Amino acid sequence: MREHPIRLTIIKSAYFVLVLLIGIFVVSKFSNGDNADMSAPMSKATLPMVTLVSGSDEINPLHGYTSELDLSYYRGTIMPIGADRVVNYKVDTFGGKAYNLAFEVRSIDGKSLVESTDLVDYKETNGIIEGSFQLKDLITSDKEYMLVMLMDTDLGRTRFYTRFVWTESDSRYHIDEELEFVLGFSEATFSKTEAQEYAKYLESNSEGDNTTFNKVNIHSSFSQVTWGDLNVTKHTEPEVYVTDLHSQTGSYELKYRVTVKDGTVSRNYNVTEAFRVRYTSDRIYLLNYERTMNYMFDSSSYAVGTNTIGLNISDPELQLVESSGGSAFAFVSENRLYMFNNSENKLAYLFGFYDTDNDDARTRWDDHSIKILNVDEAGNVKFAVAGYMNRGSHEGEVGIAVYDYNTAINAVEEQAFVESTQSAQILCEYVGAIAYVSSSDVFYAMLDQDIYAIDLVGRTASSVVDNIGAGQYEISESESTIAWQKDLKSISLMNLNTRSESSIEAQVGDYIILLGFMGEDLVYGLCHGSDIGADTMGNPIYPMYNLKIEDQEGNVLENYHPDGIYVTGVTIAGNQIKLSRLMKDEEGTSYVSTYDDQIMSTLKEEAGSNTLSVVSVDVFEKIVQITTKNDIKSKQLRVLTPNQTLFEGSRNVKPEIERDVKEKPFYYVYGLTGIEGIYTDPADAVSLAWNAPGVVVGDDNDYVWYKGNLLKSNQIMSITRTAESYEDITTIDYVAVCLDLILRFEGVNRNVEALLAGGDSVVSILKSSLPDYQVLELDGCPLNSMLYYVNQDIPVMALLNDGQAMLVIGFNDLNTVLCNPQTGQVYKYGMNDSDKLFSENGNHFITYIKR
Repeated sequence: MREHPIRLTIIKSAYFVLVLLIGIFVVSKFSNGDNADMSAPMSKATLPMVTLVSGSDEINPLHGYTSELDLSYYRGTIMPIGADRVVNYKVDTFGGKAYNLAFEVRSIDGKSLVESTDLVDYKETNGIIEGSFQLKDLITSDKEYMLVMLMDTDLGRTRFYTRFVWTESDSRYHIDEELEFVLGFSEATFSKTEAQEYAKYLESNSEGDNTTFNKVNIHSSFSQVTWGDLNVTKHTEPEVYVTDLHSQTGSYELKYRVTVKDGTVSRNYNVTEAFRVRYTSDRIYLLNYERTMNYMFDSSSYAVGTNTIGLNISDPELQLVESSGGSAFAFVSENRLYMFNNSENKLAYLFGFYDTDNDDARTRWDDHSIKILNVDEAGNVKFAVAGYMNRGSHEGEVGIAVYDYNTAINAVEEQAFVESTQSAQILCEYVGAIAYVSSSDVFYAMLDQDIYAIDLVGRTASSVVDNIGAGQYEISESESTIAWQKDLKSISLMNLNTRSESSIEAQVGDYIILLGFMGEDLVYGLCHGSDIGADTMGNPIYPMYNLKIEDQEGNVLENYHPDGIYVTGVTIAGNQIKLSRLMKDEEGTSYVSTYDDQIMSTLKEEAGSNTLSVVSVDVFEKIVQITTKNDIKSKQLRVLTPNQTLFEGSRNVKPEIERDVKEKPFYYVYGLTGIEGIYTDPADAVSLAWNAPGVVVGDDNDYVWYKGNLLKSNQIMSITRTAESYEDITTIDYVAVCLDLILRFEGVNRNVEALLAGGDSVVSILKSSLPDYQVLELDGCPLNSMLYYVNQDIPVMALLNDGQAMLVIGFNDLNTVLCNPQTGQVYKYGMNDSDKLFSENGNHFITYIKR
């Protein structure tokens, strides 16, 4: 029997409506708020955590890694191990799985396996595993190693890393005494009465900023260190990290939260305290102290005014990126990303590993950073998260996740995940330097001092600029243009939107100096080679007779060339350039200072529609707020928490990064709270570490330099005896004598005079003669920093402006011990006089380290 066509149509329509309703129901089950796509909240953290036990203290919370790291670049924490070689540990499983425990001992760069042992002797109670193990007698005293703890978890085999140092003498490291001081100091700050005991350790002076609680240090006032008049009602137990440890000094970091009551409102703040202390048998000295305090902006309990969003006590330099018209903006507060759309009266919490429902030591760990890449008028946001992934689909991995927030469906979607084996801190440092997404969905980031392009559609990676970090480079305000130079003959530029390259060449006999960007316009200077001089310390001066400003099309906007006056330095701030200048003296043979000048842009500096501002409030002192373009209708404000879009398969990208670390070594500076910089010039690294203060490590994770911890006196006696054997010293090259002394000290005999006469430099001779050593040119570093090497029986050569040289081969509290080939003497010279001698000659030092 034949069906009637109308009845068949009705049945098909009913079936279609039924399927549509089921589809809408299923989608809604995976949606949140305005979502209209298949999505779900970020998955919860599942990995366990390990802590080490020192005396009665739990220290060094260790987070799990689900893929192996290149330990050459992982610094992390450090733990001293006593003469018995016993390690005590705890594992918090948080209700998850942790079994098949084991540990490894590796060299500090991870390349050599010293020991691998399974753990069986431990107990588990209420999700907490406790145990201890003894290391085999295969390690060297006072040498740093890497301890790797391994266990099977819900995410597979997981590793936990920390450095350790074993000593045959339990009295060499004083971590228990230092921890007692650090924790006592921190706790005492919450009581002005108890804090009186620690007031003597402060160095309160004009260097301390007593107008903000955001940053407090050893130079702040007693009142500032003890929280002023803030009503701190409670604080959590601090997580304790031992970040650096030597025989005399230790560096410690405490992380905790405080609750501050303001009237009837209580607000939470993240606090980080950093200490550097020195232990003596008489007392402990506080060498450095820093504390930061930052408000945890919460979309569920925010403070919104008529046209302000309150961020209370916060870093005034936090990220704020707005759309071109100012209708929407995104900001980062304490590693959580928010978007505000004024036209739609909408506030969205886009990303963060910790929140009300995910708040423990795993999710709070801040070994990552967020970089806002782009915000459009509709409120769509592109952003990158670099470093360690606390939870989610990449939990326990290190990399760069690039995300896209779609405001129409209120969902965050991963575009790509760039895998990395380097440490999270190093990765964050690179992304902080350069991270940009082009209009064609290509993500650019610096990785290992190269610029890589990550195609977010094809998910491929390629290097577009090699070794940019080895020279001078500058980035435009929007980060869409990069300029760099590897020598002073040309400047290279790349537009990251089009990937087009161009260059500016110096004329024959001239040099070109990259100075920076004023907004999107390039600033550079020109210098005649014949005009190059030297300052009183022997450092080169490049007097620029011409300064130019060019736009992106190469049009010259400013051509500054005053007669007879030369620019030697510039400071670019907003739409103003301040110029330091010189002119030649009457004889025309040297340079003298003249008055400064400035260049103002003819274009008015554009102020953002939504701006960060700092205002002063009596009790809270300086606070930060966002002033919005339009008034906020706070009663109608919608607060959203988008889910993450679900997808099948992997969106991982693995760049191929290769570098000859022997030919192109990098130097990593770590300060009190983490990495301070990455350099190709060891002098820059040591200078920064001297001031930080901190340490410098190389590509093998071993020390290049660290501050303090000197013996009371030391002298390289072998060089002293060899120097005394030279005869007729006034007839030969003094530089050759110094080189010969160094090489003979290291058991190498070469005809140094002949090599110098043949045109070889001091550095090239040392490199070719000592292939297992890394030669360090440390121009400009202070003499006191050079004593680190002499303390380890490594001579330091000082080159003088007259072409001669001396060796620093010893020191005590009051003197250096110098070897002066010009007089044939090894003698003591006052420390202040030595510093004056070498600084007047430019502090040109050369030394080396074993590799």
